[in-house]
Amino acid sequence: MAAESKNLKPSATLKKLIDRTSKVDPASFVPADQVDRFLRGEVTLKDLNGISGPEMLEMAVLGYEMYKQGKYNEARVIFQGLASLDPREPYFATALGSVYLAEEKLEDAEQCLNVALRLNPDDLGAHVNRGEVFLRRGKLVEAAEDFRRVLELDPQQRDPLTARARVLAMAAFEAIKEAKAELEKKKAP
Repeated sequence: MAAESKNLKPSATLKKLIDRTSKVDPASFVPADQVDRFLRGEVTLKDLNGISGPEMLEMAVLGYEMYKQGKYNEARVIFQGLASLDPREPYFATALGSVYLAEEKLEDAEQCLNVALRLNPDDLGAHVNRGEVFLRRGKLVEAAEDFRRVLELDPQQRDPLTARARVLAMAAFEAIKEAKAELEKKKAP
C-alpha cells in the first residue's frame, strides 16, 4: 500500500486548493479571541466579517426589492444570508418568514416568524404574517391571538398592517363560525 501511495498524483482540484491556500494572507484571519467570542454568542458573523450596518441595510433593501418583484428565490437567498450574518436582527427573520409565506412554505415561515417575535415581541409584521400562517394551517385560535396582539399594538390603526390583520381576523372568525356550524350539523340527529 505504501508503495502505491507514492505513485498517486494530486487532482487538478486539489492542486487549485493547495495553490489558493498557500497564498492566503495570515493577516486576513479572524483573531482567535474573536472566534472565541463568536462561539460564546457575544459577536455575530457580521461582526467577524467586518460588515457595516449600511452594507447590511443595502443588502436588506435589495432583498425587499426582490420580494416586491416576486423574485422570491433571490429574496430568500439574501435574507437567509442576512439572518445568518446577524441572527439578533428581528427584521431579517421577519423578512425571511414573509418570503417563505409568499412561497407557501408555511412551516418554514412559522419558524422564522417565531424567531422574529422572540427577538421583538412587538413586531407588527411578524404578528400579522404569523397570524396568516396560522390561519392557513388551520390554527385558528393562534391566528386570532396574533391578530388581537396587532390591534393592541396599534389601537389607532395607523399602520397598514393593522388593516390587513383586521381583514385576516375576520377571515379567521368566519372559519371558526363555519367549523362550529359543521360540528353542530354532525351533532344533530
